[in-house]
Parts: sequence; C-alpha cells; structure tokens
Amino acid sequence: MSRPAVSTHAASSEDLPAIHDVFAEIQAGVGAFDADAVGGQFTANASLTTPAGQRFDGWEAINAHHRRQLADPVPGFRTRITVERVTFPTPDTAVVSVRQNASTAAGDFANAGTWVLVKQDNRWWVHTVHNTNIVATS
Repeated sequence: MSRPAVSTHAASSEDLPAIHDVFAEIQAGVGAFDADAVGGQFTANASLTTPAGQRFDGWEAINAHHRRQLADPVPGFRTRITVERVTFPTPDTAVVSVRQNASTAAGDFANAGTWVLVKQDNRWWVHTVHNTNIVATS
C-alpha cells in the first residue's frame, strides 16, 4: 500500500503576509490584554483547544475564554508567536504550525500549535486551533 501525500497549493503573493498579519494581530491583542482584538480573528464557528485541554466551540465561547484570561493576567506575562510552517491543502485553507514562547514573573514556557485558517471574502480567519505544551526532554 502506498501512502498518499496531500497536495499543497502555492500561496498567492498576498496570502503569506496576510496570514502573518493574523498572528501579529493576535499577539498584539494578547500583549494589550485586549480580548476583542484576539477574538476578532476567529470565525463564528471556530474551535479552540488550550494547552490545558479545555475546548471552546464558537466565537462567543472563545471570546469569553479570552476575556477571562486577559482580564486577570499572570504577573509579568509576555508572549511571542512564531509562525514555523504554512501549508495550503486548498487555495482557501491554510494549516499553520506555530510556536508560542511566553514569560511570566514565575518563569518561561512554550506551546506548539496547529491552526487552521480559512480565507473568506479575501480575508484570512482562524477556524480551528489546537495548542499543546512543549515539555523539555533530556
């Protein structure tokens, strides 16, 4: 049996910068503790799974989660999101691998995420997110 490979489509000259802009807006929103800026990037029927395994379905639930998290931030919290890989299974679907490095007064940690973005009305939207903690290995 041969293993299939998913064909990928080339990004248009506007797609990669626009996708990076989505993550820049999210990072800026988190840095400003602005849940609406973060939530403004999600589709109405998005799904988010946190590194702790909590799942939120729909924009309202995701935005409420971000409001709770950002209303009472961990002291010294800072984050940086790095887009590591983008593939396009279809011209209007992007699968994005990211790394989120974060610092708090108590220490540093990192998450890895797989994000699915969809392009509608010439704009990229976050549709599905699954984040997991990165654990140091020896």
